[in-house]
Amino acid sequence: MRGVTPAVLLEDPKYPHNVGMAFRTCALLGAAQLWYTGTRAEDVWREMSRLPREERLPRYAARTELIAAEGRWLGQFPAGTVPVAVEVSPTAEDLTWFEHPEQAVYVFGPEDGSLSKGTRSACHRFLILPSDGPLNLAVAVGAVLMDRRVKRIAAGQEESRGAYKRVRSIR
Repeated sequence: MRGVTPAVLLEDPKYPHNVGMAFRTCALLGAAQLWYTGTRAEDVWREMSRLPREERLPRYAARTELIAAEGRWLGQFPAGTVPVAVEVSPTAEDLTWFEHPEQAVYVFGPEDGSLSKGTRSACHRFLILPSDGPLNLAVAVGAVLMDRRVKRIAAGQEESRGAYKRVRSIR
């Protein structure tokens, strides 16, 4: 599988409903792919025979791919891709003033931990959300992708369409 940016990578997510909500968010806010590592969430949704919220996902699947990352995920993306860890770190940039790379992969840790040392070392930039505490994984994905979209619209890099047009275009 070849990586396409912008994309999101979830490292070893625990809850399938967070993967499902992140997938929907990626589709609605312009992320081409949602990658995930580990099998904890996948094991649960395989038992259920579907990803939670799947009944509403078919129209989103045409916009975003859900991909199980194997091995060195960063090597799947084109040269120039910037992996951005969304993680508490002394060097993390605040989302408020963050300038999103054109070719970004936003990397999120699991709900019950932090990114692995190997993943942190692969990331070129670190991003912290301006919240008073940790956010739910799917909410954090939404906050970052919404910020990216809003800043791109403000910079004239993306067309602003009203919500009515956006909703009508996915039905």
